[in-house]
Amino acid sequence: MINSKSRSIMRCIILLILIPPQLFFPALIAAAQPPDEPAVLPFISSDQVTIRKAGTHRDNTLSGVIEDMSGQNIVLRRGGNTVDILKLREVVSVRFHKSPEFNDGLRKLESRDWQSALTALQSAEATEPRAWAVREIQASEAVALRSLGRFDECLAMVEKIFNDDPDTRHLVELPLVWDERLPPGQRFAGTSADLKSRSVLRQLTAASALLHDPQQEAAAAATLTSVRRTPRIRIQELADVQLWRRSLLRPAELQPGEIERWTQRARDLDRRMRSGPEFLIGRALLAEHDYDKAATSLLWMPLLEPLDPATTAASLSDAVTALQLAGRTAEAAQFRIELEALSK
Repeated sequence: MINSKSRSIMRCIILLILIPPQLFFPALIAAAQPPDEPAVLPFISSDQVTIRKAGTHRDNTLSGVIEDMSGQNIVLRRGGNTVDILKLREVVSVRFHKSPEFNDGLRKLESRDWQSALTALQSAEATEPRAWAVREIQASEAVALRSLGRFDECLAMVEKIFNDDPDTRHLVELPLVWDERLPPGQRFAGTSADLKSRSVLRQLTAASALLHDPQQEAAAAATLTSVRRTPRIRIQELADVQLWRRSLLRPAELQPGEIERWTQRARDLDRRMRSGPEFLIGRALLAEHDYDKAATSLLWMPLLEPLDPATTAASLSDAVTALQLAGRTAEAAQFRIELEALSK
């Protein structure tokens, strides 16, 4: 969605400005990587996990068979009775055997051919025997469904993953509302009944959708506060960040130091969870007329971790505005071209 030259330049800027050293090598999971080439080695040794221990500067690639990928761990059997339990925070990259349909689905996601991607991924899911790999396919299906605007189906897919893996990292695929300015057809539509759903993920998503509604704001905020008490850390984090949006509904009421607290909180999050928070920080900085910093935060989503197309376009549009107001007209013009291409 951003051309390679722009992406390379701005990614370097954002990495240097926003990402602390310990997050320079985040877990790059297979669903976010380019598709693998067909496996040359026998399946028994086709999986590879590259890790980097905290405090070191050397990668270590381990080969074997991934037996599980759930929560924040990867279980890798490396032959005989040698089994390693690897922490995702130490993982640099993961490569594993994928079916042709899975690879095709990932390629179609990369080219933003959402419907074709979904069709290929559904075929891959139907024939995948590994439970953990099914979840990886389902996460990619959730991305396609969210991009197609099929938000209820996206939520149902993430719920399916969550029911199988309560500590899943794939909660980032939830169709949360980050921008109340989007037309109704471009965001999840929650109901007051959803706030009392048995599904904590539906409660969270519905609360995000209703938070900007004056008649529902109090109930939605109460639901987010309740959801924030769940024992699942990733759900806690998302509910907490969603509550920031109340301040954005009335930017004049932003408290001194509030944006700084948000910024520090975002830096503590996993990289894949930062798009929404950085978007909110960018909007707050824009309201405070800190245009250079606003542009940096607003470019996080389109350059590093895109969400659904409409929200990503909104983030890029706000970034263009911030660049213009900062007097960085050449950069603003460059990204305006990208925005026009994205909107076609």
